[in-house]
Amino acid sequence: MAEAAVITAVGRNKKSIKVGDTVKYVNSDTISRVTEIKKDEQGNVWVLLESTGLWYKEETLEPTELKVKEKIERELTPEELEERFRRQREAMQTFDVGKAGGGGAGG
Repeated sequence: MAEAAVITAVGRNKKSIKVGDTVKYVNSDTISRVTEIKKDEQGNVWVLLESTGLWYKEETLEPTELKVKEKIERELTPEELEERFRRQREAMQTFDVGKAGGGGAGG
């Protein structure tokens, strides 16, 4: 059986990102470890962050020497959950789809 190719992402600052590296998401300064990297059918490279459980395009991340805050396992209060969802909703509303894509008429 052939061994699967290891995918390396290239961050915003053109430095390579591998599984296990610590990266910063540039739009929110989230610091997290990389748990997985994949390439989609269009050739886009996506990076899964441990702290959020979300996939990010490689160019929105940059490797960092900052330390990941260790998670303290505890139940979140309803207010904390509501605040977390509010911030995520706001981030999604301000996301510029035009910048994420590669097409469109310019000129």
